[in-house]
Amino acid sequence: MKRVNIKLSDDAHTKAKVISVLNNITLNEYFEQAIEEAIKRDKKLLEALKKKI
Repeated sequence: MKRVNIKLSDDAHTKAKVISVLNNITLNEYFEQAIEEAIKRDKKLLEALKKKI
């Protein structure tokens, strides 16, 4: 497992924290889920890169 640091505005951090609490998950789990969804959404980019290699 990798650890990363990201910069967020105070507003984005507060909203993400509130949403994670409302969903009964940790802030880390919330960010991990959001990143996984973004990866799925952008899967075509990864597939196009594989074809070029």
